[in-house]
Amino acid sequence: MMNPYEIITSEWEGESTLRLVDHAAGAEAEIIPAIGLHLFRFDVRNQSYIAKPASVAELRVKSSRYGVPILFPPGRVKQAAFPFEGREYRLPANREPDHAHGELRERPWKVVASGADAAGGAYVSAEFDFAEHPDVLAYWPHAACFRFTYRLKDGTLSLSGEIANRSGSTMPLSLGFHPYFAFAEGEASRVRVVIPAAAEWPLSEDGYAAGEPTPSTLTAALKQGTLVTELPSYPGGSQMLSVESGPQTCELHYEARATKLVFNMGDKFPIHVLFTAPWTEAVSLEPYTSIMNVFNEPFKPQLSGAQGLSAGETFSFEWSIRIESYHGS
Repeated sequence: MMNPYEIITSEWEGESTLRLVDHAAGAEAEIIPAIGLHLFRFDVRNQSYIAKPASVAELRVKSSRYGVPILFPPGRVKQAAFPFEGREYRLPANREPDHAHGELRERPWKVVASGADAAGGAYVSAEFDFAEHPDVLAYWPHAACFRFTYRLKDGTLSLSGEIANRSGSTMPLSLGFHPYFAFAEGEASRVRVVIPAAAEWPLSEDGYAAGEPTPSTLTAALKQGTLVTELPSYPGGSQMLSVESGPQTCELHYEARATKLVFNMGDKFPIHVLFTAPWTEAVSLEPYTSIMNVFNEPFKPQLSGAQGLSAGETFSFEWSIRIESYHGS
């Protein structure tokens, strides 16, 4: 019997890519390990669900604007610095005067395993080991090793990952993802966003948390489902939400396509950033382990998500997206 799954080494403008194919589901995902292990395409039955950049050059210089950027740390860090357990961390000011979205999204990852078989689907595993990057260790003095696996199986695209702290001291942990869920031009008025939002964080003009989160008109609307065209527009950024506790699922209802995207986020991402991109036809539903700028903020860890990863410990997570047929509520 023909293998229902396939992994294809391909090329896009001179850069090596890996295509994960699920023939039965008519699904294909494409990843570019050399630029942040970026998932830059996810198509199901010839419909595009992830916003793809126009070129590799565009992705290289604007890696947080397309596909599914890996954010460590997510969001901005004010003045590119924060304190943690008595130590001052100074990050590169890559968005003057602040730091934005980490460097894992643009650095090359090392592929350590890939394959395709009936039992495991099509998959690729890659690593980013801080110990191999002295320039990163210079500002992040922990030998952290990230090992992430993209897998396409039974029509579901998942990302599972582990972050191992191989250093001798507790390291600050703040991880997020920035998937750009695509829609066609003119389709936004027929795409509905459903998020199990419990509370909305008030934000300052520059987009940082300005107080504790409370239930709002927006959180009530998102639980029911809100059209993309009815979401708050892009001022300084986005809306920051706390989601209900436990494993959580968001949905995007594509009414014109009669499909829905089901985004199962697991239970490691209590914070959610909702963002409508002004530069592409997409809406971002961003799972974060904590609020942005978390180690500079005064909020209690159970609210903000502030956490450390002890020496020798490993943080693990998994999230997935799948496309189902949908014919209205």
